[in-house]
Formats: sequence, C-alpha cells, structure tokens
Amino acid sequence: MSTSKFLLTALAGTAFLALAPQAAQAAPSGTWLSQPQIRYHVSSNTLNQAMAKIKQQQYKVVFLDFRNVSDEVQKQVSQAARQHQLKPVVWIQSPQLRSLTVPQLVHEARHTDGLQVDDHYFTHYSQKDFFKLRRAYTKTIYCSIQPFQAKQLPSGGCNQVDVQCYTPSSLANCMKLADRLNAVTSLSAQNTYQHRQTLAGRRFNVFLWPYSNQFFKTAIQP
Repeated sequence: MSTSKFLLTALAGTAFLALAPQAAQAAPSGTWLSQPQIRYHVSSNTLNQAMAKIKQQQYKVVFLDFRNVSDEVQKQVSQAARQHQLKPVVWIQSPQLRSLTVPQLVHEARHTDGLQVDDHYFTHYSQKDFFKLRRAYTKTIYCSIQPFQAKQLPSGGCNQVDVQCYTPSSLANCMKLADRLNAVTSLSAQNTYQHRQTLAGRRFNVFLWPYSNQFFKTAIQP
C-alpha cells in the first residue's frame, strides 16, 4: 500500500472512531452517611476529608442520618457538604418509631437543603400524610422505595425517586422499574455496587458510602 493510501485509510479509521457512539457511563448521584459515620468523622476531624472524597467520586447529594445529632453538629456537617459542592439532605430514618408529625418532619430538615423519606416512611404513612408534608415543606423531597412499593409511590410531589436495588438476583428487574419511574437506581455497597458497570447511562446512589470503612480501619489502629 502506498504511503498516501495508508494515510487516507488511517484518517478514515480515526474519523469513524470519533463518530462512533461511546458507551454511556453510569452517573453517581447520591450516597448516604449513617449516624455512626457522621459521629466518627466529626470526632476524628476527618469530616472535610470525607466530603472531599465523596465529591471526588462525583456524587452530588449526601443523605445524612441526623437522629440524636446535636444542632451544632448538624450545622457543621451540612456546611461541610456545601463547601464541597454537595447538597446536604436529611435522611429521615424510621419516623414511625418516633411518631413524627408533619411539623416534626419539617423540623428534621431545618439545617439541610432537602429531606428524604424512604421505604419505612411509605410503609407507615399514607399518601395523604405525604401530601401534607409536600405542602408544608418547600425544598426538595427525595423519595426512596423498595421495588414492591411502586404502587405506594405518590403520583406527584417527589422531586426525585430512587429504587433500592440491593439484591443481585433482582437487579435487572429493579433497573427496569427504575427506568419506568424515571428514578435513580440505588445500589448496595455490600451487594450490588460492583455491578454498576451494567447500569449504562443510568444515575445511581450508593448505600452506604462505599469507602467510609477506610476511616473506621484507621480509627481502630493502635
């Protein structure tokens, strides 16, 4: 093959590769920090380090378990999230155990930029209760459900929905449900996070933040 023909063939191949569709990468959306994680990061002065790493992994939202956490610490954690361009959202865990009313639910989110109600909420509260909350709370509401709760999901009022796809055997069907609901796919750091490459261009959450154990390992070292 002449040099000129070789160059033309190479250029044509390069142009084809440039025009070929690229496989879409799954997009990180949010991750959760439990109460023990929050207490650890605050007490060990690693809070900013944790938020920086969460941001580096391209998450946008951090769901925060603030049960029995002081106002001062709630403000500190929320501000640390904002400083790293993360949206702090209170994760309202098991509200039925505390018999939380709508005003109390709103109060739970006093230091954050949104609130999340999850499968525990939808199991124990009615859609009427949800719409009372929606009227009372003017910021973002995140709704997290298990797949069997699809029919319990309100017809409106959730700014974002995620479906908890925590079991590898049901992941494919769970993703189909998330697609139908235009929802985020929530993975489990322990069970399904390693399958994130199958998500294609879908958005995903991770429960819990999958790298926090680094800090716990450090904490127990002599």
